[in-house]
Order: sequence, then structure tokens, then C-alpha cells
Amino acid sequence: MNIWSQIPFLRLFLPFIIGILAAIYSGLQIVFIDYVLLGLFILVALFVFIKKINISFRYSWISGSLITILLFLCGFQITVLNTDKSNPNHFSKFSDAELFYVKTSSTYLEKEKSYKITANVLAAKQNGKWIETSGNVMCYFKKDSTSKNIHYGDCMILKTKFTEIKSPQNPSEFDYKRFLSYHNIYHQAYISSENWKSLGINEGNKILSASYSLREYLLNIYRENKISGNEFAVGSALVLGYTDKLDQDLISAYASSGALHVLSVSGLHVGIIYIICNYLLFFLDKFKHGKFIKMILLLSALWFYATLTGLSPAVLRSAAMFSFVVIAKTWRYDTNIFNTLAVSCFALLMLNPYFIMDVGFQLSYLAVFGIVSIQPWVYEKWRPKTWLMNEIWLIVSVSIAAQLATFPLGLFYFHQFPNYFLLSNLIVIPVSTIILGYGLLMFVLGKISAIGITCGKIFSFFVWILNESVRITDETPGSLIQGISPSILETGIIYLLVIFLIVFIYKKQMKYFFISLSTIIISLTFQTIEAHSIRKQKAIIVYDIPKISAYDFINGKQTLFLADSSLLHNQSGMKFHIKQNWWNRNVANQKTFENEKENIFSDNNFSIRNNFIQFENKRIVVVKELPAFNPSINQKLKVDIIILSKNAKIEIQELQKWYEFKKIIFDSSNSKWKIEKWKKECVDLKIDFYSVNDLGAYIEEI
Repeated sequence: MNIWSQIPFLRLFLPFIIGILAAIYSGLQIVFIDYVLLGLFILVALFVFIKKINISFRYSWISGSLITILLFLCGFQITVLNTDKSNPNHFSKFSDAELFYVKTSSTYLEKEKSYKITANVLAAKQNGKWIETSGNVMCYFKKDSTSKNIHYGDCMILKTKFTEIKSPQNPSEFDYKRFLSYHNIYHQAYISSENWKSLGINEGNKILSASYSLREYLLNIYRENKISGNEFAVGSALVLGYTDKLDQDLISAYASSGALHVLSVSGLHVGIIYIICNYLLFFLDKFKHGKFIKMILLLSALWFYATLTGLSPAVLRSAAMFSFVVIAKTWRYDTNIFNTLAVSCFALLMLNPYFIMDVGFQLSYLAVFGIVSIQPWVYEKWRPKTWLMNEIWLIVSVSIAAQLATFPLGLFYFHQFPNYFLLSNLIVIPVSTIILGYGLLMFVLGKISAIGITCGKIFSFFVWILNESVRITDETPGSLIQGISPSILETGIIYLLVIFLIVFIYKKQMKYFFISLSTIIISLTFQTIEAHSIRKQKAIIVYDIPKISAYDFINGKQTLFLADSSLLHNQSGMKFHIKQNWWNRNVANQKTFENEKENIFSDNNFSIRNNFIQFENKRIVVVKELPAFNPSINQKLKVDIIILSKNAKIEIQELQKWYEFKKIIFDSSNSKWKIEKWKKECVDLKIDFYSVNDLGAYIEEI
């Protein structure tokens, strides 16, 4: 039987997705597309309703092609319509505006020195007139007693200039600008206390406002019952999707153990709610119209929980998936699950086509696809005789299926693989289920002091067990493989290899084995070409990290890295700013030096003696201060690059007395006013310069 005939909606869904991706990556708009869509719709309708054409097999390819083109263009145009910056009334078009009328569109996130919140710009005042506008911005309000009371939906007047969000300043660094663009946010501003005024009006969505208020009320129940610290952070994230209190070390530990999925409300949590409610409502199946009443109650429970957790993209997709499963089971018990998944995905992308670029969205649907298609086959390979072993094997089979479906994409985005994911999931899944159950029970009993405190202690105990199991797994040697950085093409090849190997094992046909073998050969060919390119790479990099000096000297798969100790001892900072670049360049061996120390080192193509560096044919000097003795013409040192660091108290003209050089680089440890002063001096003296604060990391390929 043709597999496509069993999943027709999935077949129709593919051109729609391709259209969305084409619009996102091209950034183009098609002229007169509305007329083209109307014409295609009429042609498709003719093929459907004119029976002579419809029943003729030889014309079926025409109708199929028209439908494919129609769906492609629908995906393309829906994406364009959901791209705010293409709107002629986008607030960025009014560059001379002095005031903005905005409405907050989220609750605030507390940062070290500010409150971060997104807002919709509803109007701009330009030349004394208010003009209606559109667009989203990221605002950072200065911390004070007033800004702490900003709520979702509050309206206010801002006096500010919005600046475009910067692209990544360092090679291979996380592209925050692109990430925010998928949320239609392109600008940001820091708002000081005197530059904003609340209007005392709240125009937020009533459902979301009630959701946020209820969630805050429920979080207070946890606080009142003595749940605090990491137990509060993880418990509130797991039950309510409140992630503001999670610190980076805790998130990193969960990621390393393969248990990060429990920290955001997603398919696992919504699935547990569905299973519990479905079990509790089993008696309705016995009544005449009981299945329809059960469907309404299940849908109400799913969407109430989704609303309770803030209707994030992760919750939306999970609630949508299970909603379509519920509806399908109620109306048509033989509905193909892949069609159901495709319909739920299609509905969400119609709502917001940019969901397709959300990593969680991609991983979630792939995980469900893997569980549905692979888990039954894996589970059937062994039938345990005891109930306990059967439950353990069920969790293991689900974990294997989900991991097979998602690990290539995980390698592409996160460059790591959790080796002990099976072990961690054996603990995480049952314990997180207990935590979710107790967390919901506390909302009912939490106001009864004695019972609430007892439930709070039990809840905290299970969260502590979860955190400890994750910590132990994370600290176990060999828990994580890092530094794997496949390209998009290599990720696709890995998926093909996994698919054909599974099909070979399932069908035991040699043709699939040979296809798998061919895939491996192609992969090895790419690896060989890449390895040859890596051996030849030589680069000097001066990174742009605020108030930090950091320099890379890459030679093949090796690097010598000089940086301030504050960065070297900051694992999250190293991973964010530096290690992503090392992984993408396949730099396996790193030798690090602290800038604060006197460093003396030498090998075949690199030597360092305090602030003097020789790399290949390049001579570099890092200047923090001038030498104590007086210079003479004969003492001038010939160097290629001078790096000015740590707000060195010197004039550029003085440098010319000491050094004969070709270029000056101002690293990111210098203050802005100092850099501006040096830049003016360089312009006057006609000296070539580069400021990493202005232009991003300095990269010179040798």
C-alpha cells in the first residue's frame, strides 16, 4: 500500500512548510501574489467540481501541481503578512519621533540592573502629531520601586530612541538578533526612570491577564508553604512553566544529563495531564453521549492548563497536538496519528508561521514523530514478565525513540550529546510525574496551613531528589560529549543514515543496508574534505566581550587562547562567547593563558613573552602601559599589530615613538570614551585602526 495514501494531509502540508521557509530565508515579497492565489484557487476549484476533469487520471498531475503551488504560495504569503517590519506603519519608519505610546506584551524578567519586558508600539508622536504604528520592542527599564510594578498589558508613554538589535559580535556566537526577529522584535531601548510615564490603563488580553494573575497567585502558594531556592525554581518551572528563577548552572546540569525537557512545560507535562484526566473520566464512556462530554472536558482541562502556564509556544503546540488527538479519537478512531500531528502543526503555523523556527517546536514534533513511529517497534523487541520491568522498558523504549528522532538536530543546535539520557530519564520521568501531581494538589490544599506545609515538604523533597539525580548524572565522568558541530548538510545525512538503518533492521533487506553504507561513505567524504580545510586554518581573533580582553591564535586543530581570568573561570561565558567558535572550527586542543600573569611559552609557530606575541609571520604586542625607560629612534620595535587594552594611559602619538606598526586594535576591555579619543587621534595621524566595540570581533585569516 502506498504510504502517502494513508497520510494525505502530511503530503499536502510539506509544500506549505517549504513556502514558509522560503519567505523567512529570502525576505522577499511577491508582487500581485493575492491575485495569483485567487487564480490558483479558482483553477483548483474547477478541477474539483468539474467531474469530467476530476475523474480523468491523466489530468490528475495538473491538479496536484496546482494544489502544491497554491499551498506553497499560501505559506509564503502568510509569513509575509506575519512579518511586522514589512508593515508600512512599523514604528521604525518614524525615525524623528520623540514620544511613543506602548503597551507591554509580557510580564517582566528581572535582570541584574534592569527589568526586561516586551512591548507593542501603538503610536508615535512626530512633528507634534500622534501617528498610529505597529511593531514590537524589547525594553530594559531601570530598576526602581515604580518599574517593579509594571504588569502585562500596562500602557505608557516612552521618551527614548530605539536602536536596532546588534548582530552577533563574535564568530559562531548565538544570534540573538535573529532569534528575536522570529518573534518580530528588531529594536530595543534602555528606559531610565525619568523617561517613561504610566497612563494607569491596562489593555492586555483578559484571558492572558487572568492567566498571569492566577499563576502569580499559585506561585505565592508555593512561597507561603516554605518552598524556596532550587526547589522553588525547578518546581515552579516544571508545574507552571515559570522559568525566571532558574540559574544558568542548574539549566546546564539538566541539559548535560538529557533532562532539560522537564524544565519547560511541554508535551511531557500536557501528556501527563491528558492521561490523568482521561483516566479519571473513564466512566463517561459508558453513557450514550458520554464520549462527547468527555471530549469537551478533556479539551477544557488541556487548555485551562495551557492558559495557566502562559500559553507559550511550547504549551500551545503540546495542547494543540493532544487536542487533535482527543478530537480524532472521539470522531474517528482509525485516524492516522501522522495526519493528526500534521493538522495540529498546520493549525499552529497558520496562527504564527515563525513557530517553525523555534528549536523547541522542531524538537517537540520530531520527538512525538519518533515516539509514534519508532517506540512501538522498539517496545515489541522485548516483553518483560514483571510489571516493574515492563514499566522500566516502556520508559527506555520511549527515550530511545525520542532520542533517535531528535539527536541530529540536538547536535546541530547545541553541539553536545548526553550519554546517560536513558539513566536520567528512568529517574526524571516518574519523579517529575509525582512532582507535577503534588504541585497541582498543593493548589487545592495549600491554603490549609498544616496540610499545605506537609505537602510543601513532600513536594520539596521530590524536587530535591530530581535535582540531586541530575547533579550526580552531570558530575559522572563521561556524562556529556561536547564539541560536535555538524553543518545543515551533515545533519541531513545523519538523519538519512538513522532512517535507513532503522528500516534495514526492521525489514532486513540488504538494499537498505547498502543505502546506509553509501550514506556513511558520503559523510566520511565530507569529513575528509573538512579535515583537510581544518589542518590549513590559521587565524588571529580579538573577541568582543564587554570589559574583557580575549585573544585567540588558531593553528589547525590547536589554539592558544589569552584572556582575563574572570572569563577563563566562567564556564557559561566561555561556552557562549568562545567555545562555539572552537567547536565550529573543530579546534580540539586548547592551551590557555591568563592575561594578568607573566606568560612565557614557545613552540614551532607560536611564542609569547609577557605582552609580546609571535604567531606565524605576525608580531603582536598587547599594550596596557608604556615601558618605564625612555625611547630612542634605534629602540623602535617593528610589529604588525598593536592591541590597546585596559584603558592604557597613553597617547597614540607616544606609541609611534616606541613601535613601528601597521594597525592598532582597541579591544573590548577599554571604555567607550577612551576608544573615541584614540579613534580621533588615529584619524588625525592617518593610522589604520579597528575597534571591536564598534565592529565586533577582529578576525584575520592568515
